[in-house]
Amino acid sequence: MSFPLKEEVYYFTRVKDTHEQNSELYITLFARLMVKTAVKVKTIWVEIEEVKWEQASTKLQAMTNRMYTYSIPENVFHELLRVSEVCHKELYYLTPIYKTKKQVTLG
Repeated sequence: MSFPLKEEVYYFTRVKDTHEQNSELYITLFARLMVKTAVKVKTIWVEIEEVKWEQASTKLQAMTNRMYTYSIPENVFHELLRVSEVCHKELYYLTPIYKTKKQVTLG
């Protein structure tokens, strides 16, 4: 009897959300690269940042509060991992080549 090879599925998630704290508006940005197998989910890279509304670009302010999760090919995953090491802030705006996409509107 042979067992199937361990299949890995690669994911990229990015989130933009807005919230108020002490009468000030903030934007929270989140990005994560993870690998899922039948046995476990492993986060390879994650970053979260908070920006005051008035310090954010017009482009960032205009973005919808939403969470996107993309199932991506392995080669795209490795390229995004490389990008995360040199200019991770770009990942908050990026839409990668993907196999599937799930999106959830926030708040």
